[in-house]
Amino acid sequence: MEFDRLTHLVRAAPDRHGLITELTGDPGAGKSWLLAGLTREARRDGVTVLSGRCSEAGAEQPFHPFLHALATWRGPGGRIVPAAAALIDVLGVAGEGETASFAARHQLFVTVRRGLADCLATVSGDVVLLLDDFHWADPLSIALLEMLIRRPVDGPLATVVAHRPRQSPVRLRSVLDLGGVASVELGPLSPGQSARLLDGILVEPSAFQDLHDHSMGNPLYLTALATNPDDGGPWARGSVGARLLAETEPLPAEARLVLDAAAVLGDLFDAAGVAAVAAAATVADRDAACRVLAELRRRDLVRPVPGSPGRLTFRHPLVRRALYGAIDPCWRSAAHGRAVRHLSATGAPPAEVARHAERSSAGTGSSDAGLLMAAVHDALRHGRPAEAAHWTSSALRVHRAHGTEPGPELWRPVVRALAADADAAGVRGLAREILGGRTGARSVAFLSSVTAALGDGGEAQALVLAELTGLTARGDADPAARALLHVQAQLAKVLAGETPARADVEALARDAAHEDRVTGAGRLALLGMCMVIGGDICGATEPLRAAARLLDGQEAPAGSREAAHLLVLAWAEALLGWYDQGRAHAERALSGARERGEAHLMAPLLGTLSYILFHMGLPADAHTAALEGRSVAHRIGRDDHVGLADALIAASWARLGRPTLPSAHDADRAASRTPINALLFAEAALAGGEPGRAVALLLPYEPGDPVPEQVPEPVPVYAAWCYELLAAASLRADDGPHARVQRWAEAAADAAVAVGLPEAGGHAMLAKGHVFAHARRWDRAARCYEDALAVLGEGTPGAARARDLARVAVQNAVPGPQPGLTSREREVADLAGEGLKTKDIAERLRISPRTVDVHLNRIYAKLGVSSRAALVRLLSVADPPGPGPR
Repeated sequence: MEFDRLTHLVRAAPDRHGLITELTGDPGAGKSWLLAGLTREARRDGVTVLSGRCSEAGAEQPFHPFLHALATWRGPGGRIVPAAAALIDVLGVAGEGETASFAARHQLFVTVRRGLADCLATVSGDVVLLLDDFHWADPLSIALLEMLIRRPVDGPLATVVAHRPRQSPVRLRSVLDLGGVASVELGPLSPGQSARLLDGILVEPSAFQDLHDHSMGNPLYLTALATNPDDGGPWARGSVGARLLAETEPLPAEARLVLDAAAVLGDLFDAAGVAAVAAAATVADRDAACRVLAELRRRDLVRPVPGSPGRLTFRHPLVRRALYGAIDPCWRSAAHGRAVRHLSATGAPPAEVARHAERSSAGTGSSDAGLLMAAVHDALRHGRPAEAAHWTSSALRVHRAHGTEPGPELWRPVVRALAADADAAGVRGLAREILGGRTGARSVAFLSSVTAALGDGGEAQALVLAELTGLTARGDADPAARALLHVQAQLAKVLAGETPARADVEALARDAAHEDRVTGAGRLALLGMCMVIGGDICGATEPLRAAARLLDGQEAPAGSREAAHLLVLAWAEALLGWYDQGRAHAERALSGARERGEAHLMAPLLGTLSYILFHMGLPADAHTAALEGRSVAHRIGRDDHVGLADALIAASWARLGRPTLPSAHDADRAASRTPINALLFAEAALAGGEPGRAVALLLPYEPGDPVPEQVPEPVPVYAAWCYELLAAASLRADDGPHARVQRWAEAAADAAVAVGLPEAGGHAMLAKGHVFAHARRWDRAARCYEDALAVLGEGTPGAARARDLARVAVQNAVPGPQPGLTSREREVADLAGEGLKTKDIAERLRISPRTVDVHLNRIYAKLGVSSRAALVRLLSVADPPGPGPR
């Protein structure tokens, strides 16, 4: 766009009596590139192009850009056009002579104007005069430009003056403001323009916006960032770095010293800091530094920071990088030490001081370790865990340089913060730094747990194996450490979402004599969990009770190791139906995890607690825990925990009388991750009146295919519950022969016998009731449902279903007329069953909310329920099944 406008102005100049155009922009904005393009375009059109460039070195030579341009005016044979040569002689003599008086300059410019007219008369076409970098022009050149503006030369002459506004002298800016000068400004590139400029350069799409932002839309800096890694070195040696550094070459020594000091200080600095870091006689105090910085501002190497009086910054961060890379390393290291002392004395932020401490020649002192730790705490306080990890690594290196090994209190809060930020790569990097010293088995176990809880089970196992190998290599025969690490290796599998092999857990008993209390409890909890999942209920009871005895009785909140083992114990207890014990252990572990901010443990603990509360008949509390668990799991990037939370939210919401499921695609996708997800979503689907969807969740099959005859490899402890849900869904859907319901009921009975759990027996009895209900043998169905309710208690999802079905069976078993609902009551009940509120029902039926409440009270009385949640559950099973044998 700017090129088109510039070309248009140049072509129109002869018709507008020698129009002069200024082309402005920051360094690297593309002024010279634009002039080069204009030159090619003009010469292709047969236009004579004269190019002159100013430079700082030539600023003392009068008329040097005009002399340079006239010297490029060549005729046939490549010789300078005679009229141009004569004008060069005139300007050269004038520059050597006296031009101080107004009369002398006036006479000179009359002569020059006449000479330019003579030159133009010798050519048949147009002429373009290009004057680049005019901010370095000498005073006489500026005066000659003023003459051309005030009294344009007759003839086909177009003049373009390119300059940097921030570096242009006041005299030049005032001349260009006289009027009659067109202006083309090169501002920052738009994102679209940056994309076009980088076309052909291999840039990751995700990195493009950062490149554009960091370049500030400057073409030079954009291409430099895209083609050079951010390692600091190339800026001092490469072509771009050389170009940036070339601007500093003419500077006096004290100015270069001030720039170096500023580059050491960073992107932001002030005069006092520069003076302290420079530490030279020529820049002895703030006033001396101010004088030099004023000259650097004039050169546009540094700029004031808007809104921060006294603060300065470099024209662009790449300028600082080029300068910093070119500084002598020894001087630079000492300068960082001076920066530490100055910034510490002035109360600078800890991170700013620490940055210099780690780069100074004295950066291994004990005081520097304190500075680095202050930066760690500051970064954590402001929610920057990655920065805290960086300072932690530096602090560890400083400590180890002095032969000391810091305690875990130095780095554990940082690891927890990284985990809460789902920064698995950050945890791995910091773990490698931590394990570079003698940290001990407990530290390895902690890091392994965090890594596994973030979903990287392989890395968690590798950390443990490396420490075990290290113990052997060091000849360390500490049996307690080995026992702890062997248990940790199996615990890491659980935290990563896997189930350890029972044989591997049983093998841990070889170290039982050397275990401490927590390690022993962890081994027993793992063994009990493996037994429960494998269906060995009798064998699991004793190790789980022993684990509980070891972990109970502690008044303080559970520590990190205890919390992880309590998680395993609570989940195993929940599978056994020991909900009170499981709740107590999950809540104790969760309390400790909250206190320490261990999000990696909070996610699975909240899922476990929500599952327990759901089975205890506390759906509101389960829903609250699941919502929080989902938020934490999403934050740490554990999709499997998110899936469990979604299933618990749907199931709890259904128990509260609001059966709302996610879309079928999302629900099925979540359910496919674990069997427990499928069961919970199926509970929600059944409560919401979608028995077909419940079957599809438990028996995945393609639409149009026959329903599978069995559940693929059901988990033994869940099997009876799963088969009972299938029987209930088949009963509710009436989509098959009586034999199908009977088959699911028989499978539930077999599964209950296999595991021997009371809750499984309750589901088997409930499934038997479904068989009788499908056959319309209501008295037998009612007795089965009542027996199931007695076994299941009041809280479990099966108990709620047993209670509602028992009520329906009893009503159907009583001969004579049944308490029916009016058509209006049935409408109200159906809408309430869909989860609508009283106000929504009133709007749908166009009656008042008070009338809706009256109808609901009558419905409750007729159906024998006391709440809307109970009404929803009852309606989900109240429709009589299809015909069957009586």
